[in-house]
This record gives sequence, C-alpha cells and structure tokens, in this order.
Amino acid sequence: MLVGLGTIVAGGGAALGTGAFSSVAADRDVDIEVADDADAFLSIDIHSDSSDSDFVEKETGDREIVSFDFSGDNDDDGLNDEARTDFHNLITITNNGSNQVTLNITAKNDSGNDVTDGFVAYEGDTPDTEIDDTKLGESGSDDPDDEIAVGFRFDTTNIGAADLEAVDTIEITAEEDEST
Repeated sequence: MLVGLGTIVAGGGAALGTGAFSSVAADRDVDIEVADDADAFLSIDIHSDSSDSDFVEKETGDREIVSFDFSGDNDDDGLNDEARTDFHNLITITNNGSNQVTLNITAKNDSGNDVTDGFVAYEGDTPDTEIDDTKLGESGSDDPDDEIAVGFRFDTTNIGAADLEAVDTIEITAEEDEST
C-alpha cells in the first residue's frame, strides 16, 4: 500500500510539475516622464554667487546641460603646473526628490577611468570639506529638499597638468539612501 501511495505522489508531482520556471515574458505599461532640470529629482545650476562663473556654462535647448571649461580657451590661462587651483561655488546641486540621497562627484579621464589624484569636489568655498558620500536632504523628513554649493580643486603638484588635461567628464552621482 505504501509503495502504491508513493507511486501516486511521484506520478502526480511529475505530471503537475514543481512550480519552478526558467523564464516569463509579459507586457506591462510603464509611465516615464522627463522633467526640466529645475523640476528633476536632482537639479544642477550655476551657483548664483560664483566668482568663478567664467568656467561653467549652462546650455538650454532640448536638454539643459552644465559644462565646464578649465582649459584656458575661454580667455583665461587654464590650470597652473605644480600648483593647486580652487574654483569656489561653481554649481549648486539641489535634491528635489522625496528621499535623502548620498552625493559623490568624480572626474573621469577620456578612457572613462576615475582621476583620483589631482581632483577634489568640495562644499562651496571650503576646499577642506570634500564631497564624499555627502548626504543631501534630511533623513525622515516629508520634504528633504536640500542644496549644496560645489567647488572643484585641481592639484597638479603630484601629477602633471597633462594628466588633468585628459579629464573629459565630471560625474555626479546621487544614490537614494537605503535607510530612508
């Protein structure tokens, strides 16, 4: 009797399957809305009180793009070799989202690699306050809007100016905090 019952259970399991699957495909509706920069979750603007605003430009059109030019091509002399050059309050980054985010800013060379020596993003006009896992927006608040002024330091004392000339992207990342 036990052998017969075992055969029925085994046969039933084989006939009905285990409930596992390899893949599923289904159509789903998705709504995505692209906002203007001022209304986006994270907005980037030229800082209103920047004394170094000649080095940053905001292009408007189909998309708003903030770009930087430290090359000396904009009627300035560019970066000095064997020197530290600070650019205070270049941009303001605002968290317009509903959650706190962790902000990081890195420079990347033309190969896409981080330039860890020679570049630092810092708060406002305080080069000693590096932006590194900086919280933006108040945790637990219903309205965590928060903004931070950002400056850049280029330091050619440990690397050559040519190494910094290879920087072609400044990447700003804001990751939503898991705890909020």
